[in-house]
Amino acid sequence: MDCPICGSTVGGATGNYPNPVCNDCDEQAVGDDGGPAKYGFEYLDREPDRDGGIQMEPETGTNPVFINGQKCWRRYRFGGWVTMKDEHDCDTLEEFYEKHGMM
Repeated sequence: MDCPICGSTVGGATGNYPNPVCNDCDEQAVGDDGGPAKYGFEYLDREPDRDGGIQMEPETGTNPVFINGQKCWRRYRFGGWVTMKDEHDCDTLEEFYEKHGMM
């Protein structure tokens, strides 16, 4: 599968996601304020709880993100994310999912 932003090959298990972008493009993602896209505790602007157990990173982060001025949405899950290019200029992640038959 080719990246919809740069045309290079997209690696990983992204077959169930529409318009996935490659890792190189994903690393350039910024929020709507132009700052770096954030994930997990950084996004929530807090430290993890220190109760002695294993603390999983919260499955949340910046949405939408922009790569070279192009709007993308991230699906946060299983300690990571997949970034997908928005070809419809959706207002929400839910709208993006609906337009791509993911709901």
